[in-house]
Amino acid sequence: MARIIPLWSNKMHNCATIPSLLLVTRYLSLIMHLRHLSLTNFRLYSRLEVDLPSQAILLYGDNAQGKTSLLEAIYVLATGRSSHTTSDRQLINWLASEEGLTPHARLAADVVRAERALHLEMVLLLEPAKTEDGWRFRKQIKVNGAVVRVTDLVGQVAVVMFLPDDVEIVGGGPANRRRYLDNALSQVDVEYARALDLYTDVVSQRNALLKQLTETGGDPDQLIYWDEQLAAAGTTITLRRQSMIAELAQLADRLHRDLTRERHTLRLRYQPAFNADQPIGPVYQPSLKLDLPTQSPEATFEQAKKSFLKQLEARRKEELARGTTLVGPHRDELRFIADEIDLGTFGSRGQQRTAVLALKLAEVHWMRAQINDWPILLLDEVMAELDAHRRGFLLNQINKANQSILTATDPEMFTAEFRTQAKLVRVTRGRIES
Repeated sequence: MARIIPLWSNKMHNCATIPSLLLVTRYLSLIMHLRHLSLTNFRLYSRLEVDLPSQAILLYGDNAQGKTSLLEAIYVLATGRSSHTTSDRQLINWLASEEGLTPHARLAADVVRAERALHLEMVLLLEPAKTEDGWRFRKQIKVNGAVVRVTDLVGQVAVVMFLPDDVEIVGGGPANRRRYLDNALSQVDVEYARALDLYTDVVSQRNALLKQLTETGGDPDQLIYWDEQLAAAGTTITLRRQSMIAELAQLADRLHRDLTRERHTLRLRYQPAFNADQPIGPVYQPSLKLDLPTQSPEATFEQAKKSFLKQLEARRKEELARGTTLVGPHRDELRFIADEIDLGTFGSRGQQRTAVLALKLAEVHWMRAQINDWPILLLDEVMAELDAHRRGFLLNQINKANQSILTATDPEMFTAEFRTQAKLVRVTRGRIES
């Protein structure tokens, strides 16, 4: 039986500094954190049982020892997807795949929330099947013992992950930016998560029909049903993205000014991939102006959907010629503009890293406003890429959260003050040494 390793701090919080009962109540309501984590055959962890304190936790050790995998496990439980791979099969420990008749991985966590306690469990299973490689993959998710869908994880527990590769959100291709928006919104907005699932399926079905019509001919009116489905789900996605980006933009600009000592501004420019009056073109195209104060949400939705359908109609011949869907949020773009410079095209690596740090910190504050609690922060080897000023600014920001889990090869890159306040844990070959 695996030994449970407690990481609880013995330090007591001094509530005498809280000046009023109102603040005490607010302080006590913001308590979401991961209390216990259990892993079986996940990545290089054959078995792990660990209690986690509600504070900053620094996991340190050499590379390839399991630090990142532990953060990934928490992210998988919170979102239903991996932060590092698109294939859930890769999460199963290779030894389990070699030795077991039904290789599997199990992840479980006890989460403390203000209003309730949660037990999350996920099983990743490979079953023998008559397929090319002889296996069929299956994923089962439970919340408090009840089997649920991935979309039912929305709102259960929120996390914000900081990764070295986050710089690709700014400097990489547009798919990175769309994935970022999807991952953030899908954690707090169940309607968005459902619309995204539906939209992904509709695009696949519609593309198959377009390809068939391109190759063998047929009645293009067959697309009408799929156009309606595409426009309804796509409009929901676009409007929710637009709302989120508008809120993130204000937060990110303020944080970017702090990071650059008031020397540089940062603007986020959303370019939705449908606008019947002005198709996507130059970088500085304004986003859709559909959320007018005088309009109801229903009127805004109908106006946007009408614009979507009009753009589909306008590009019907081109889509039939190319056999693929050319209109919709799967082709959206988000640009980062600092002092009128498009950082994705002309920004240096340092400028891109500062912009994405401002964005991720803005996401933390945005998510806190959505769920009325601090999300759990997961920071994987991000300090090594930052200078002293940005490193100190980041540590000051994450110190406000209930729980943050960081990884590093060398704890000495953190200040002595931070190391005194945090719980330091060494990770060696899939084992935690407190």
